[in-house]
Amino acid sequence: MPVRIRQISLVAGIALVAFVAGAWLVDDPSAPEAPVAASVSPAASPVSTEEPIEIRPEMEPYDYAPAPPQEPSPVDGFYMRVFTIEEMGGHSLAMPFHCLRCVPYSVDAGVQTLLLHEGRFFLEHQINEYRALGHFLVRGDRIVFYNDVNCSRTRGTYTWQLEHRELELDVVNDSCPYVDERSNDLTLAPWTKIDACYTGIKHWYPALVGC
Repeated sequence: MPVRIRQISLVAGIALVAFVAGAWLVDDPSAPEAPVAASVSPAASPVSTEEPIEIRPEMEPYDYAPAPPQEPSPVDGFYMRVFTIEEMGGHSLAMPFHCLRCVPYSVDAGVQTLLLHEGRFFLEHQINEYRALGHFLVRGDRIVFYNDVNCSRTRGTYTWQLEHRELELDVVNDSCPYVDERSNDLTLAPWTKIDACYTGIKHWYPALVGC
C-alpha cells in the first residue's frame, strides 16, 4: 500500500476511534458531566422526602389497661445516663452480664437510655441488654408508669422535674414486685436529655423516633 494511502487510513482510523469514544462517553451515565457555564444559575438543593422515623406498630406496649392517646407530653425526649463500675460498687459487684432470669430493673454499670414519647416509655440497659417498655401519663408534676410487662397489674406514680436538661424522678408510690427495683432504677440518678438525632448515635431502643 502506498505511503499516502496508509497515512490517510491512519488518520481516518484515529478519527473513527475518537468518534466512538466520544459517543461512548456521552452515553455512559457514569461519565463526568461537562462543566456548566458560569452564567447558568445553579439548581436549587433537593428537598428531602424522607419521612421521620416512627416507632413500629409491633413495638407498641401491650395495653393491659387502656393505652393513653398518642399525644406529646412535657417530658417527651431522649434521655441517658452512665454509671461507672466504681460507682456501682467495684469489679466484684458491678460487672454487668446478660441474664434472662435475673430480677428486672437491676442497675448495672454502663449506659442506660430512656425514651419518653407520646405516652410510651422504653428503657434499656445497653451492656446487659435488659429492656422494659410500657405506657405513661403526665398529670401536672406527676407521672404514672403502667402497662409494664414486668409489672402489668401495677402503676407507679412519681413526681418529675426537668431543669437544665436534667430529668429527676422521685417515687410517690410504686408497688411493682421485686421489692423496689423499678423505683430504684428510675430514681437512682437524674436522666440527661440529649438531642439524639444530632449526636451521631446510630441506634436507640426502640428507634430514633422523629429523626
